[in-house]
Amino acid sequence: MKVKSSIERGAEYLCTKLGDVVTAIEQVAVVKGLAMWEVERRIGERIRKRLIVSERTLIAPQIDARGLS
Repeated sequence: MKVKSSIERGAEYLCTKLGDVVTAIEQVAVVKGLAMWEVERRIGERIRKRLIVSERTLIAPQIDARGLS
């Protein structure tokens, strides 16, 4: 069962649980009405780790206005 979510596949998010930027892979489950997402975290140049986290822990990164000029 899928839940309507604001998370997009392939987009990068800040994971508050890990304190790191992750890439959303796909929604894998629903637990107590919350979507659970498989995300991929880059540890090194070639090392990647996949985890399952709640949609609640994913925050879209903020665009810095200073970098837009």
